[in-house]
Amino acid sequence: MKNLLILFCVVYFKTAVIIGQNIDPLFSARVDTSKSEIREISKLFKSYLNSRPDSAYQNPNWNQLDYDKYLQQEDNKLDLSGNFLFFGLNAQQFFDYYNPFVLQIDSIESNLYEIKTLYATEQPEREVLAITMHHARRDQSGDFKLENYRNYYTRNWKRVQHEFIEYVLAPGIEFNKDEANKAVSFCKYVANKFDIQFLPFTYYVTSNTNELGRLFNFDYWLWGITGLSNLELREVYTTYQNLNYPHEFVHILFPLRSKGFAPKMVNEGLATWLGGPAFNQTFEEALEKVRADLIKFNNVTFERIRNQEIRNSNNSNILYVTGAILCKLAYEKGGKNAIMQLWNSDESNLNKTMETIFNKPYDKIGADIMNILKQTDK
Repeated sequence: MKNLLILFCVVYFKTAVIIGQNIDPLFSARVDTSKSEIREISKLFKSYLNSRPDSAYQNPNWNQLDYDKYLQQEDNKLDLSGNFLFFGLNAQQFFDYYNPFVLQIDSIESNLYEIKTLYATEQPEREVLAITMHHARRDQSGDFKLENYRNYYTRNWKRVQHEFIEYVLAPGIEFNKDEANKAVSFCKYVANKFDIQFLPFTYYVTSNTNELGRLFNFDYWLWGITGLSNLELREVYTTYQNLNYPHEFVHILFPLRSKGFAPKMVNEGLATWLGGPAFNQTFEEALEKVRADLIKFNNVTFERIRNQEIRNSNNSNILYVTGAILCKLAYEKGGKNAIMQLWNSDESNLNKTMETIFNKPYDKIGADIMNILKQTDK
């Protein structure tokens, strides 16, 4: 963690100081503040960094046209990158570690500017977490306000409404009606199976993780995400150019909880049981792979998997598949009511919920799941 007082000065960089709650970003020499509009936008961006960007509220530095869309639920932030940057950290903690360095503020259209910002550690090793992209647009009152890069980036993307799914297709991706029909059929199957009254949703189809990242204001991000869902915004995203993504559809179909999320083992386990752990892999295929992976670990227990002490370095399939077994057994025991009990539980009461569903001690349930997970014969 960096000290709260940072002084950094070299020939090509201006000085940045972080003291208490004052975030004063670095600006590269390319940011020409001798120009009045660049100077105005640099002040706007600094004001934004100091205005609780980790919080979801009607930020005065932000374009009001985004308020209705992105503030529908209390957990959503106006800045789409904020849901990643500040996950588990508040803004002050984040900026203490990743000092913002504004690389450029460039005009791209009349009264529209692009801001690129680097977030990287300085000590002990330089690690680049992200490069964000925001736009600053002059509003009707004549003031510049920030907005998400997605507004501009997707302006020419093709949109196709197919029943309750609105597909938003990145350039070069064609709409395939057969695949879209499979997507609709899967969603209807899950909804009927669990008696879910689901809402329409939007599905962004991209070709790679960089293209996906730009939907969230990232020119570069360390996470390398290939698929995700936003329940509050009713949006699904993929990097596989695929119009049918069962795992992510499960996430978007189950009802939004009044507060927080289901335990990760349940949330991901349910999506894995019904839709596989990732694109183009079934639960059964993943189960066989996880059984082989577990041979590499010692003292494998249900609790250690749940706590992610046992996991692969490049994916979370061990947790996902173990959760899928839990959900499958719960459904066999108590049907859709048992699944909804798991869905509405949280980390603090999952043990008790499992005992209620299976009518046996938690450790015995864990042992039953491990017996299935470890068996090698088909």
